[in-house]
Amino acid sequence: MKIAILSDIHSNLEAMQACIRKANSLGVEQYVCLGDIIGYGADPVATLDLVMSLPGLVAVRGNHDEAALTGRYPGVNKSIQDAIHWTHERLTEVHLNFIRDLPYIHPTNGAVYAHASLYQPEKWPYLTYLEPIRKCIDMADQPLIFIGHTHLPRLYYENSQKMIQEVRPRESTAIPIYQQRRYLVNVGSVGQPRDGNTAASFVVHDTNKAEVTFYRVAYDFSETARKILEADLAPHFAERLGYQDEPNE
Repeated sequence: MKIAILSDIHSNLEAMQACIRKANSLGVEQYVCLGDIIGYGADPVATLDLVMSLPGLVAVRGNHDEAALTGRYPGVNKSIQDAIHWTHERLTEVHLNFIRDLPYIHPTNGAVYAHASLYQPEKWPYLTYLEPIRKCIDMADQPLIFIGHTHLPRLYYENSQKMIQEVRPRESTAIPIYQQRRYLVNVGSVGQPRDGNTAASFVVHDTNKAEVTFYRVAYDFSETARKILEADLAPHFAERLGYQDEPNE
């Protein structure tokens, strides 16, 4: 079975639609969403509706999703707080109930899914250094973990010496998954890429072939940016969609 795994859509409808078109062309049969469906962008309702309609959907909760339940996100800058409040005001009870029901962690398909980490998932750690990566891998009952949150597409695996190795994946190139290894796959971001590539990122897990493939999909980010500016959300949420170097935030 081919499973499309997407994360950090951030109310970017155009990017999400482009990823679904690509995934469907690849013969994807099931979808997994790793959270942060909303936040930053101007299409929270349409994006949530689209995600909720996906076949065989498995989804987990992200930090922006959780904050949108109340419309408050203490401890972050004002532009993010304003975007969360703006988003909350537009969600219906159907959307809020969907988010409330999302778990932090979901094991299925011989893998385990989380937004940020299996270790203290409700605290949303960033897995960019060895220590938190190791803690996450050690928490898993499954050999294959999928996460998002950092917006950076990466794959980590534990070698025969129990050392963590990092792989920066090549687009559209299948990576075999070996039974004797443990893997942590960060699928990157659909709606807010932050690795210097403006194209949306997602992963396809082919369970029959035991491989994962990273895909990048170009989309009209100028349209997404226009909507953000028209909604009077923070301009830098729009501007960074076009960054071709890694942004500082």
